[in-house]
Amino acid sequence: MEVFVARQPILKANEEVYAYELLYRNSKDNRFTPIDPNQATSEVLMNSFLTIGLRRLSQNKPCFINFTEDLLLEKVPEYFDPQQLVVEILEHVSYSMGLIRVCRELKRQGFLIALDDIVSVEESSIIELLQYIDILKVDIREVNDKDRKEIINLAKRFNITLLAEKVETRDEHQTCLAEGFELFQGYYYSKPVVISGMDIPFLASTYFQIIKELSVGAKEVNIDKVTEILEQDVALTYKLLRLINSSMYQRTVPVKSIKQAVMLLGTDTLEKWLYVLSVKQTSSFSSTSTQLVLKTSLLRAKMSEQLSIRLRTTNKAEGFFLTGFLSLIDVITKRPVTEIIESLPLDTNIKVALEGKRNFYRDILDTVMAMEKADFEELEDRLIELELGFDEIFEIYGQAIAWTDQLYQENFSDLVHE
Repeated sequence: MEVFVARQPILKANEEVYAYELLYRNSKDNRFTPIDPNQATSEVLMNSFLTIGLRRLSQNKPCFINFTEDLLLEKVPEYFDPQQLVVEILEHVSYSMGLIRVCRELKRQGFLIALDDIVSVEESSIIELLQYIDILKVDIREVNDKDRKEIINLAKRFNITLLAEKVETRDEHQTCLAEGFELFQGYYYSKPVVISGMDIPFLASTYFQIIKELSVGAKEVNIDKVTEILEQDVALTYKLLRLINSSMYQRTVPVKSIKQAVMLLGTDTLEKWLYVLSVKQTSSFSSTSTQLVLKTSLLRAKMSEQLSIRLRTTNKAEGFFLTGFLSLIDVITKRPVTEIIESLPLDTNIKVALEGKRNFYRDILDTVMAMEKADFEELEDRLIELELGFDEIFEIYGQAIAWTDQLYQENFSDLVHE
């Protein structure tokens, strides 16, 4: 499924790019389609951080993203890296004490906060909020001269950076520069540019199973059960890994298994992240070919895991499962495998194997693929290296097929005839 995000540069006084604002789009048409604001922000977050990726979208420069009051009170910005995300508060948000508390905590964590579309500062409650604001975005086409002067003076008083938006001419740029504006955005510099990527649809059934497992309370959550459910859905697992790699929860410890990824993120954060996904809404698998690729991923994962167990490897079986599980991620996302694994916090040995380079993870995967293709000449050579017989590999293959078919029936059968 193709997804879209528009980006518009925010420039410094010397017209060097400071950041990008990311905007909701639902097609290649460069225009906003009316949608629930919560869903719009959720889709921008997921499509930007978990699907397209900031390296491609913004060259890793900070991204301004609009947040609704609901998502701010749910503390959604806290799931992301404060070095990557500038929290932009929409103009219709009420300046409540709840919002002020959220902004205070975001500032403590190192986030920059921008206040969008300021045309007046008459509301008294805005003064309390301004001590946590870093950037005031002023709509120069809407604000009158009197309010503009008041906003500029207030920004100086609170040491807030002024951003002029909707700048359309060189004269307007020069005027704003003379008035003390430091950042600039508008058609004079660049219109928004639409960038697309391929999203992987996840299963509603696995999503709701995980929600159910997480709803019992943090101390009662069965991590093994959550891991087992994630092992049925390559889309959710991929998004989980991308979230770890692009969030404030990023660790230097490389991920060797799905269970480790769950524990790194934490069940509380996982539950909140799934809330954002629920706002974005679930999707069904759009084609039979996609379903079959996902089924093959499951089969490879289970075979790799069982082979490693049979061989009593020193590495944990979960790593072999993850290698097989992600072995077709380039086919699913329609992106080069080297680009994909660079964006995932995987163990180096798993990355090497996914790139097709030789190591034990790759030896196991190649054995699985030889069985999958019924290439018995290659399979025989590999079994000799592994000191396994044909009877053993056929037994493992049969068990993996049975396991995969059961999952497929439970999760995909209602989609097959659509």
